[in-house]
Amino acid sequence: MRNNNFSKYLFILTTIGFSSCVEEKINDRDFAISNTEEISMIVMSDKSGNKIELKKDGKNWTINDNHKVWDRQIDYTLEVMKDIRVKSSVSSQKMDFVIKTIATSGVKVEVYNEKKKVKSYYIGGNTSDHQGTYMIMEGSGTAYILTIPNRHPGILNPKYGLEGTYVNANRWREPITISIDKKEIHSIKVEDIEQEESSFTLDTRNNKLYDYKEKEVDALSEKLQDFIISFNKLECGVYKPKLKSSDFILIKKIYIQKENSIDSLIIYDKTELQNTTKEHNTSVENLYAKWNNSELVIIQKNIFNKVLITISELKE
Repeated sequence: MRNNNFSKYLFILTTIGFSSCVEEKINDRDFAISNTEEISMIVMSDKSGNKIELKKDGKNWTINDNHKVWDRQIDYTLEVMKDIRVKSSVSSQKMDFVIKTIATSGVKVEVYNEKKKVKSYYIGGNTSDHQGTYMIMEGSGTAYILTIPNRHPGILNPKYGLEGTYVNANRWREPITISIDKKEIHSIKVEDIEQEESSFTLDTRNNKLYDYKEKEVDALSEKLQDFIISFNKLECGVYKPKLKSSDFILIKKIYIQKENSIDSLIIYDKTELQNTTKEHNTSVENLYAKWNNSELVIIQKNIFNKVLITISELKE
């Protein structure tokens, strides 16, 4: 029995990398951080070699010294780090399995203030009832089930910006928000690639609508105004830099002319084959877009439908 216990302990040290903390006294239930306002850096790394560094500079956060971090995500994750609690212990029958699983697929989370590392732990998979997540402190030989009281679902991976047990830097980047005051817009040109006759140009200064042959057509003034203000607040989804626009179907080009610049919104749809794959077949209807030559981003149809209208929807 003693040899078995030693083997388990040795396994933990070698596979998860806890050896650097063996001599330190560890409170293996102490996951929460009360003073999250003092956190200056968060490092997350998974077993596939993906790693992100979130650094605080004044009031702003950056990811990998490159992009601005999404305020909503970092604020939420910091709240989670403060409120996280041990829901229950892991049964002795499951302990070995849970530790081995975390050792092979868990995400390491290291939290720093300006002076030192203040917390380091591993996030594993979720319980079968999706009410908690398996976690273990660095340097500990005991895993626990963690949750956040009164927040559903109880699993923690997405609250840390993780995709299961994978780190994805793009989930942390500040999303594109299209926000143009209607007074700034001089004209809007919509090119419908699939149905040319549905294309149109709206002269916002004169409140006039032109069809694809540049012929003026009658339109409802209220609908024209509604269309113009539709560009006031459109929030895009996560970046998809690994995807190529050439692999999708180009469906619309929208050009918004202002005083000294033109903004472009290029919209793509999925192919029939892509609609059958798990990656693209989601519960929410999505399209893909580029805003001013950005990388591809996901957009939700229910948000962008108001700017994807045809000329027939504006005419009297």
